[in-house]
Amino acid sequence: MMTTDTVERLDEQFANFPISRADSGASDEEIEEAAEQIGVQFSSDYIEFLRMYGGAIVGPYPVFGVRRVEIMDVDLWSVVAVTRHFRSQQVPGCDGWAVISEDHASNPVGLDRDGAIWIYDHDFGGITPLARDFEEYVRVWCLKLPKEKSNADPAAPDIV
Repeated sequence: MMTTDTVERLDEQFANFPISRADSGASDEEIEEAAEQIGVQFSSDYIEFLRMYGGAIVGPYPVFGVRRVEIMDVDLWSVVAVTRHFRSQQVPGCDGWAVISEDHASNPVGLDRDGAIWIYDHDFGGITPLARDFEEYVRVWCLKLPKEKSNADPAAPDIV
């Protein structure tokens, strides 16, 4: 579960910019089908995000989900389509990730099977850890908030 502070910050952004999120949250069936299609079990914090928002632009970055956000690309808006897109290009790491976001240089940001967040940078050709979990990615990278220990593993070392 995401912290109350993170949810409040997201709700505040979407209240100020409602066009930056999908019209509704996703159902458990939609979420399960998406995870099954790409073969990666979603983490509980990402599932919670999808249930509440469906998909969104958080801060300056897309968070791909199962519901289209009006201001996202017409074809590459879903976690399934974007993951398949990067896998078809044989981008390193993406075969084991759900591609949940990308940076402004179109580098894929992936959620691995353990819930950690990674990025593949095509300029230097390497995979780098970004965050321990989805919530930390949203807080630190998207919302530019100070890092807090998330609910995933409070004893985990800082990655960012």
